[in-house]
Amino acid sequence: MNFNHERYENCLRCAGVGEEVIARIVNVPYQASEDEKQDSANYCAAVMAKCDELLDFDVIAEAMLERACCKDGFRLENSEKVAKRKAGKPLEKKLKLLGKQKYMGHPVLTEDGDIFTGHCAGGLPGKPGELQCSCWCFDGALPEQGKVPVSYCLCCAGHFRFHYQIALGVKLRVKEIVSSVFGETPQYCSFLFEIVGE
Repeated sequence: MNFNHERYENCLRCAGVGEEVIARIVNVPYQASEDEKQDSANYCAAVMAKCDELLDFDVIAEAMLERACCKDGFRLENSEKVAKRKAGKPLEKKLKLLGKQKYMGHPVLTEDGDIFTGHCAGGLPGKPGELQCSCWCFDGALPEQGKVPVSYCLCCAGHFRFHYQIALGVKLRVKEIVSSVFGETPQYCSFLFEIVGE
């Protein structure tokens, strides 16, 4: 059984997905591999394709928020620092400081009042312009059959959403995956968040 199986079960359950649907998703057939990273890429691609088939975008986004990594340590400390230092300040000032923190993307307020962030996907050392997903689960591996669905990027978007909500003191919804290393034309990943509450 792939090591991601239980993580997907838990995050889908947290997002309110029913047990029968969870079972259909996490038990999806996929091409198993002896190589752990390859097996992970194959399994995650198959699971996300099944999520796309059975769930709507917002439910997947909620599940992947739960699955997102790096929600503690220095990233959390930096988010809390921004919240404390910029309490009561305009959103633009908070975003500016947040964008100076390591691994927090480059958030800006759009004319529509949404938050856009560009995120540097894992570039390949010595190979400018070549892109690779930053996810530790893949470590550069790609599925042997098919592609990684762009919805997988909701996990990375979940990382930003988690920290941005803390730093900015607002509730966010992932509105769009603007670009992705897994897109039709691979690009550095970027996301658009809608402010939906305080």
